[in-house]
Amino acid sequence: MKKALLLGGLSLFMVANAFAQSEPSKPTYEKQVYTNGDGDIFVQKELPLYLKFSTTPTGQNYDLKATKPQYGEPMYLDTEGPNFVRSKWAVDPATGRTAQPQQEVLYEVNADGLAPSTSLQFKTAPRYSSGGTTFFGKDLSFALTSRDGVSGVKSTQYALGGGYNDYSADVNASKEGPQTLYYYAVDFVGNAEKTKSSAFTVDLTAPKTNYEVVGVNKSGTILAPSANVKLTSSDNLSGVRTVYYTFDGSNARVYGGPVNVGGLSDGEHTIKYYAVDNVKNMEGGEGGASASTFKFYMDKIAPVPTHLVKGDQHKGNYLYISSRTTISLAATDNKAGVKNIYYRIDGGERNTFSADFKMPAVRGTHNVKYDANDLVENLSGNHYINVFMDVDAPETGIIYANPQFMDRDTLFITSKSNISLRMRDDASGVQKTEYQTDGGGFKTYAAFTLPSEGYHTINFRSTDNVNNKEGDKNSSCYIDNTAPEIFVKFSIEQIGSKNGKPLYPNYTRMYVSATDKKVGTESITYGMDGGAQQLYSSPQTLDASEVSRFRKNKKYEVKVIAKDKLGNTSEKVVEFYVGKDAE
Repeated sequence: MKKALLLGGLSLFMVANAFAQSEPSKPTYEKQVYTNGDGDIFVQKELPLYLKFSTTPTGQNYDLKATKPQYGEPMYLDTEGPNFVRSKWAVDPATGRTAQPQQEVLYEVNADGLAPSTSLQFKTAPRYSSGGTTFFGKDLSFALTSRDGVSGVKSTQYALGGGYNDYSADVNASKEGPQTLYYYAVDFVGNAEKTKSSAFTVDLTAPKTNYEVVGVNKSGTILAPSANVKLTSSDNLSGVRTVYYTFDGSNARVYGGPVNVGGLSDGEHTIKYYAVDNVKNMEGGEGGASASTFKFYMDKIAPVPTHLVKGDQHKGNYLYISSRTTISLAATDNKAGVKNIYYRIDGGERNTFSADFKMPAVRGTHNVKYDANDLVENLSGNHYINVFMDVDAPETGIIYANPQFMDRDTLFITSKSNISLRMRDDASGVQKTEYQTDGGGFKTYAAFTLPSEGYHTINFRSTDNVNNKEGDKNSSCYIDNTAPEIFVKFSIEQIGSKNGKPLYPNYTRMYVSATDKKVGTESITYGMDGGAQQLYSSPQTLDASEVSRFRKNKKYEVKVIAKDKLGNTSEKVVEFYVGKDAE
C-alpha cells in the first residue's frame, strides 16, 4: 500500500545549529497472532508456541509432548515466513488408508519477526542541498510507502511538529523553516519499524535585493557616467541563486557585479532588479513583475561655462582692456548643477573661480583658459578669453599754425593762427580729446583759434578707448592782432598849404618809421602816387628825398605799409605838395 504526505515549512534563518524537533512519544505494540481474511495465521516470531490437539472441533485439547522438551515446550518458529506442522503421509478419512498418491499433510503457520520498511519521497517542490541541509520550496509534498513481507502493514505513522498521526493522505505544508519528519510502520503481529527521520528546511520566502549607488552621484538619483549600481541580495534560508536586472524594460541580465551606467544616454532611466533563491522563490513574483525599481537620471552633459568682461573694453584688432577691467565667469548645467569653475591666467596655476578677477596689469596680450565641472564630475571643454592689456594713456601734443613768433618764453600768434592737437595711442586708440581755454569748461576737440588779444592758457588731454586718461597738459600763447603804428616826419616844417594839404619846399626829406608793442616791425614798404610798393631803406638813410622824388612842384601821395613779425599789417597814406608857391 502506497501513501503520500505533503508538508509545510517554517521561516527561520539558515544557521548551523538550526532548531531540530525531537521525536514525540512513540506507542509500544504488543506481539500477537494475526489471522487475515483468508484464514492465514501470522505469528510474531518471538512468541512461544504451545501445540495442542483435539479429536473433535470443540472437544478437549491435549498437549503434544516434544521429543526434546527443552526445545519444544514451548516451541519457537525458526524460519521467517511459512512454517509447517506436518504428517508424513495423508490418510484418506473415508478409507483410513494412506491417500494415493502419497502426500504430506501440512499445517501452515507464518512466522513474522521483521518490521515493515517505509520509504520517503519528496515531491513537487524545488530542492536544494547545501552544507548538509536540504531545502525545499513551495508546494512541497511527501510520499511515505511502507512494505511488509509477511503479515502486512497494519499502519504507517508520522509526526511533524507534534504527536504521531496515522498516515492516510497527503498533508500540505503550512509552516516555513527547519523541520524534522519522523515516520515508521507497524505490521499486524506487532512488529514496529525503527523510527526514521528526515530533517529539512522549507523556504517559502523570496530573497530581498537592495541597491547602492557606488561612485560619483548627487543625492543618489543623479548619476555620473562613472557611477555603478551595486545590487546586494540576501535570503534567509536556501540562499540567493541568481540576481537579475533590466534597464528601461530591456531583456533581463544576470547580475555579476556592480553595473556601470555610463553606456546609457543622458536622461531618465529605470533599473529593475530581483533575485531568485535556490528553491526558485522569485522576488517580485513570477517573472519579477513586481520587482523593485530604481529611477535615476544619467547626467552625461557637462556644464556650459561663459564669461563676461566688465568695465573698460574695446574691440579692435584685440579685445583691449584696462587694469580696471574685471572678468566674471559663470556656468549653467542641465541637471546636477555646477560644482566648480576653474581658470588659468597665461597658463599659470589653476584657480577655482569665486569672485570677479583682474588680468595682470602688464601691457600686452594675455589669455584666460577656463572650464567647469558639475556635481557628478562632468567636465566641460576648454574655453578661452584673449585680451590686450592697455595700461598706457594716450599722448597729446599741441601745434600752433603760422603766423607765430617766439620771443624768449612767450609764443606770439594771431587770431588767424589755427591751433590743433595731435594725439597718439598705439593700443586701444584714442577715444576722445578735450581742451579748455583760460580755465573754462572742457570741450571736445576740434581745431580752433583764439579771437581775443592777450595772454591765453590752454589745457588739453586725451582718453583712450579703455578709459586710460592722460593727465592734463597745458600750453600758453599770446594773441597779437595789433599791427605796427606808422610814423611819418619831414626834414623841414611845412612852408604853407595848398588845397588843404601841407606844402613843403622841394628840398624837403620825408622820414618813415613804425613801432610794434609786442613782436616788433618786420618790414616797411612805400609806394608813391599809386606805384608799386618798395621796401623802405635802412634806418641810416630814412629820407625819401635821396631818390629825388620831391624836386618837382607837384602834389604827392605816399602809401606806407608796415608789417610786424606776425604779419599784422597797418598802412598810412600821406598827401602833401612840394613847391614854392603856397595858397
